[in-house]
Amino acid sequence: MQNYVEKGYNMIDEFNANEMYKQVTTKIEKLGLPIPPKPVGNDTDMKLSADPSNMTSSELGTKLSKAAAWFGHCQYLLGVLESELTLLEAEYNLKLNLASIPVRERLGRQNGAVIEAAVLEENSDLMPAYTRRAELLSIRETFTARLNIYDRFYAALSREQSRREAEMRVL
Repeated sequence: MQNYVEKGYNMIDEFNANEMYKQVTTKIEKLGLPIPPKPVGNDTDMKLSADPSNMTSSELGTKLSKAAAWFGHCQYLLGVLESELTLLEAEYNLKLNLASIPVRERLGRQNGAVIEAAVLEENSDLMPAYTRRAELLSIRETFTARLNIYDRFYAALSREQSRREAEMRVL
């Protein structure tokens, strides 16, 4: 088993999430896909009045455009984050699993969280990846929540716009 671990570390040292992320980013950039620009202002400017029917058509259109822009920009940022997180998790899990072999032999049958904690205690070199992973997971939750907010905001404004159009047809 020890021979496998030694060989594994040589193989694992070649896996670098940061380098792979740069390669992936370069490949994506070569595709020439448009990147949604960051909208002007802050998303805190996107306040929906209690009664959207009080908004002028111009205000409604502006709010719809902003909501769509923030949704697109946030979706782009989430994609960038997911790309980094996927590679980081692959590297982290590979190193964690390999380092857990001797820990599992020593501690016996334990749940994954106990093994992970023991490995992190013994291998401080994994701590930066663990910390970065936790940060990215937290940011992902924030982006996901924001996407839901922008989507609902857009849907509410779109319903108001549709209601106005239907009202105009009736008149």
